[in-house]
Amino acid sequence: MEKISIKECRSLLKIQSKDTINKYLKALDFFGNKYLSWEQVQKILELQIFLGLKHGRNSKEDFCQMTRRELEQTFQSYGVDVNARLTALKKIHRDSVQQKLTCVSTP
Repeated sequence: MEKISIKECRSLLKIQSKDTINKYLKALDFFGNKYLSWEQVQKILELQIFLGLKHGRNSKEDFCQMTRRELEQTFQSYGVDVNARLTALKKIHRDSVQQKLTCVSTP
């Protein structure tokens, strides 16, 4: 199973502040991990999207209390396709890793 670093996750999700990613990690009980699975990245992405839907009104606590079904309904009502976004992030990550490998292996 592929894992990515917190720094890579932050970069992919365009989270500029270490404080922000740390707050997300703490809310989702991922704080202290050096690496994240794609399932964990998806949860962080969902939290980020959820907080942006009603900026200033939705909270991390609200997100953590919602059921999977409630989250899916919320995203659906706003026309948000989390899976498509995650797939795009995975492609960006794969392409960047591939590019790094090419740069390293080029004489």
